[in-house]
Amino acid sequence: MSKRPTHLVAVAALAACVVLLAARSAPGELYIRVDNVKLLPDTPGQAVAIWLTTDAADRVAGCNFNAEIGGAGPAFGGIDGPRITGVDLVTGTIFDGNNRGQTNLNSLGQLAMYSIVTDGGTVPAGGLLATLTIDTTGFTTPGSTWTLALGQTHNGPTDFAPDLAIITDGSIRLVPEPAAAALLALGGLALLIRRRPARTTKA
Repeated sequence: MSKRPTHLVAVAALAACVVLLAARSAPGELYIRVDNVKLLPDTPGQAVAIWLTTDAADRVAGCNFNAEIGGAGPAFGGIDGPRITGVDLVTGTIFDGNNRGQTNLNSLGQLAMYSIVTDGGTVPAGGLLATLTIDTTGFTTPGSTWTLALGQTHNGPTDFAPDLAIITDGSIRLVPEPAAAALLALGGLALLIRRRPARTTKA
């Protein structure tokens, strides 16, 4: 049984240490998961929170924020859908208390384009990133669905200084408010009761 040369064992051990050190020093990933958002039909001013997470103690110095509904609308080959009427990258977000204000980069109804940078240094890359305000006025059919994207947008993905993010886009779905849903359910129950044939009794 032959033994490996001592110098080869030492080289292999050194290579393993380098790999481990590289893995430990590698930067963490930034994640945005949009999820499936439920909104009321025909209602303005609905808030949607967008969260940023990281698997390490990553920090960022700014953000190019892009959000798109329904492929940005008919002008871009998408579909008509709810409007993004506001984007707040400051209040309660990771940039709250350390920013130079946010900048609207000529946003459109279904395509929001904003940027923000810190006033100095960096901020932790974990927490509330933005609050969108969405208006579903004119869209009244429960069950209607549109894409809600921060990754695949016509202005590119939301990204950070100095890092990119791993983004899972989501959707918007219209659902009736609980009171309306309860009324619909009661109406359906009443119809079932009315359609039930009456029992006949034998004398």
